[in-house]
Amino acid sequence: MLLRGGRVIDPALDVDTVADVLVEDGRTTAIGPDLAAPEGAKVRDVGGCVVTPGLIDLHVHVYPGLGDFCLHPDRVGVDTAVTTVIDGGTSGVATFGLARRWIDDPAVRTRVLAFMDPNQIYFATKDFICHKLEIANDERNLDIASTCAAVEANADVVVGLKARACYTDDKQTSPFLAAAQLAAGDRPVMVHLGRFPFTPTISTTDLLDALRTGDVITHAFRGASGIVGSDGKVTPQFRAAVERGVCLDVGHSGTDFRFATARALFEQGFWPTTISTDLNVFNVDAPVVSLPETMSKIWALGLPLPDVVAMATVNPARVVHREHELGSLAPGRVADVSVLRIDEGPARLSDGFETIEAARRLVPVGCLRAGEWIDAVNYAAPDAA
Repeated sequence: MLLRGGRVIDPALDVDTVADVLVEDGRTTAIGPDLAAPEGAKVRDVGGCVVTPGLIDLHVHVYPGLGDFCLHPDRVGVDTAVTTVIDGGTSGVATFGLARRWIDDPAVRTRVLAFMDPNQIYFATKDFICHKLEIANDERNLDIASTCAAVEANADVVVGLKARACYTDDKQTSPFLAAAQLAAGDRPVMVHLGRFPFTPTISTTDLLDALRTGDVITHAFRGASGIVGSDGKVTPQFRAAVERGVCLDVGHSGTDFRFATARALFEQGFWPTTISTDLNVFNVDAPVVSLPETMSKIWALGLPLPDVVAMATVNPARVVHREHELGSLAPGRVADVSVLRIDEGPARLSDGFETIEAARRLVPVGCLRAGEWIDAVNYAAPDAA
């Protein structure tokens, strides 16, 4: 297939130009102007569209049937021009074999990777049952040897651990975070910035102090998180965490992203490392909708489009140590390519609390997943239906 005449943005290659993208035998073979179409190639006119490396959503929930919280991987993946999704800790160790059903199912067209919860028993549900029953903060639920073994046995898909930083006896220390970091090794640990119902978590200050270089704060731009002091400035602990290489992930969710917080952090020089959605049954219709819709919100706050694209391509690939295979259109790579349309405004964009009127939004057109073209489904935002 030849994708003809789109605006190709590949931050990993420092490319932002109108060009063609040629795909042969499931791999990207060339990027450039006026490429010749090989005999028998399908030519798709993408003039006026943005063509990017396959988008990567760093935080979703996509194991339907393992609890009642998850969406089908393709609903949040290829149906919205997202070629790779990473489940954000829906499953613990004991149920991960069930989770792999959705990772390995040949009928699932989206690439699915995973952050695993370090607990033996953890799965996400609408009523937070693992927290309600206090399984999530019971140290008897931890078996570090078993967790390490599960990570290694599933190393092809487990890119890190997702820790709920609950405490037991010591309010300043989370054995669950410590177990995740031990089992993860050099893989990242993703942590939820904010509290859970029913189970106590360590303070934001203690959490920030415990994070390592390469670990990920999801929901980093939520309100009332404890990273901004009464003077409106970020705390020393937050600044120190970012300076030592802790990554900031949007993790939009229904209530965990605020335009106001993002503005305050952007003004102080703290931008997202990655843009993700935390898509689940609660927020898929509104306010989140899709990764391109979430990217539109960050774009609307004034960041250049190439930077926004980087936050959904090469940056998440680097965070999970898959930059050698994901996040770029470099010739020879598996042909995961996303195509987006820019709909000029006005575009009403909501964080669930505040609605802004933006000049434009990104709308999924389709994607190539391993060289196969898949049309996007029109899961429109409420005002764009």
